[in-house]
Amino acid sequence: MFRRLIRKIRCRAGTSRDVEIAWVLPVSDEVGNHVRKLQFGILDRYGVNDGVKASPHVTVKMGFSIKLSEIDSYTGYLEEAARETAPFEISINGFGFFDEGIVFLGVEKTDRLESFRRKMLVDLSKRFGIEPYPIEGDRFRFHVTLARGLSKGDIRNTYRDLKGQEPEFHFVSDMLELICYTEDQWVTYRRAKLCGR
Repeated sequence: MFRRLIRKIRCRAGTSRDVEIAWVLPVSDEVGNHVRKLQFGILDRYGVNDGVKASPHVTVKMGFSIKLSEIDSYTGYLEEAARETAPFEISINGFGFFDEGIVFLGVEKTDRLESFRRKMLVDLSKRFGIEPYPIEGDRFRFHVTLARGLSKGDIRNTYRDLKGQEPEFHFVSDMLELICYTEDQWVTYRRAKLCGR
């Protein structure tokens, strides 16, 4: 497994490979265990679920491409952002669906969470020239992905299956992660503890 991962990010000597990175808040163990149970139930029922290709998390900055040789600059920013940010509560309730074949748990959009996300978008734009996607504006929806790649019919059936089971969780988020896409899955590249006041 590790050799396959290294092979995917290796390239010719003297060149740097493009890699996709994103910033996320990992969920609590309780939420993560519940998400994995739901994800594998969906995988068992429909035979497809790309949602299992990443650890359960709340996205703060959607993925974008960089040169792998530049990743240390981004990990430096990750650690700085974590030092300046105090832990905060995240509330999860209910299910939602995106037209792109995605099923998710809804995350409440609090002032703390939204201001953290907005600050990160501004910082990345000023420091690295990374502009937010149009979807990262006012209509951005915090969520924890349960399933990806489902057909419209599978989405309807999943909605029917999950109706009446709306979970409710509250936990304190105290970790920020930089995750990296390896062409077949998202892996954690670096974690930093939120320790601001």
